Amino acid sequence: MQVKTLRRWNNILHRDIGYLCVGMTLVYAISGIVLNHFKAGDFQHPDYSQSTTDLRVSLPKDGRVDQAYVMSVVDQVKEKEHYKSYVTGDGYVQIFLSGGFVYIDLKTGEAQMEKKTTRYIIREMNMLHYNSLKRFYTWFSDLYAAGLIFLAITGLFVLRGRNGILGRGAWLTAIGILIPAIFLLFYS
Repeated sequence: MQVKTLRRWNNILHRDIGYLCVGMTLVYAISGIVLNHFKAGDFQHPDYSQSTTDLRVSLPKDGRVDQAYVMSVVDQVKEKEHYKSYVTGDGYVQIFLSGGFVYIDLKTGEAQMEKKTTRYIIREMNMLHYNSLKRFYTWFSDLYAAGLIFLAITGLFVLRGRNGILGRGAWLTAIGILIPAIFLLFYS
């Protein structure tokens, strides 16, 4: 086969497989940025936003925490439809809600309500990134990884001349390999 024909097929396949990989590349890139910053502490949890509200609630009249008291607090904080359960301890009660909780200091009546709200698109991207779906998605993500390997190799040969792999491309490829190697060297 002639070099011209090989280069033509290389470019065609590089282009078409590149189009196929765009969606997953965006999923992994966006999710990767979110997960990097979650690990660095910029987010409390990548899949949820969290808000905390300080409150003051009434204390139980007889000093006992029972279902009636808990329901009165849930009513005060306007979360009756989200009530799940509660636990009591030495001087506190914690009321669990769908998507959060209310923690009450039984000595002072000071309370703190924490609510979580799902970051819907980010959560789904993270599910894909972590391969939470398993089964067939594992095979799909392996095919995607093979597609990226193919794109990396065929991308080396898309351009020719001084901008190709025998010119500027060789230097850029070397830099692209050296940067992760330097990070490994200094941080491991």
